Amino acid sequence: MCFKLINDCCGNMNKSERAAFEKKLMFGFTALTILGFLMEIIAVSTDSWLLFYIEGGLYQNATSKYIHRVYSGLWRICKVTRTKNDDPSTEATKCDYHNFFPTTKEIIYDKSIDQQILDYMRTGCAFSIISMTLMFLVHLFAVYTIRRPRYTIKRLTALLHFMTAACIVVMNEVFIRTTEYADEHLPARIPRKAEHDYGYSFVLSWIVFVFYLCAGVVFLFLSQKRKAKMADSDDDLAVEDEPVRLRR
Repeated sequence: MCFKLINDCCGNMNKSERAAFEKKLMFGFTALTILGFLMEIIAVSTDSWLLFYIEGGLYQNATSKYIHRVYSGLWRICKVTRTKNDDPSTEATKCDYHNFFPTTKEIIYDKSIDQQILDYMRTGCAFSIISMTLMFLVHLFAVYTIRRPRYTIKRLTALLHFMTAACIVVMNEVFIRTTEYADEHLPARIPRKAEHDYGYSFVLSWIVFVFYLCAGVVFLFLSQKRKAKMADSDDDLAVEDEPVRLRR
């Protein structure tokens, strides 16, 4: 519906006005994805992907403390504990980075991890790094496309946007599977009596996915090839789409 409106709007413009409008549209969505890039940095680097609360606390023999809240991200997990269950003044927060490559002995004795959860965690972090790298590359191509709006570069930029969105989806879905698996098979990681929910970091990541998906559709929509012979004399976009001939 929105693209039909854009197409109708462009249809009432001359060639130079259309070129200016398309550049503004690409610039606007590039600014939106840059905002998304910053949001994804916040999401990946914070610990509010998963939050769970234990009403009444859960006593741990190993530490002689009561766990009340836990919040976890892609890279580390933080536990809010109390020395005395009914005394909030004894509350303390301790954060530890995930051990992505534990030894066989650690896997055997640590009841909060197993090989399956480790594979999930490694996959999620790997795709977070891949998505951040693609985000950096896609903005280089987007800026070049705004300066030189050739249809081939627009399509390549659209493809990079779609690849970035796909990586974000994989990362988010892997985190969901990680949570579901831990909730079902690893009570030492997510206690049975805990109520868990996804935090703002997880929500931010899905918002970024929408940004990049929409930007990819827009760049693909604007990548129509124009023939210079059939275009008006002031159609700069058609001239840009013509092949470049190299001469000595």
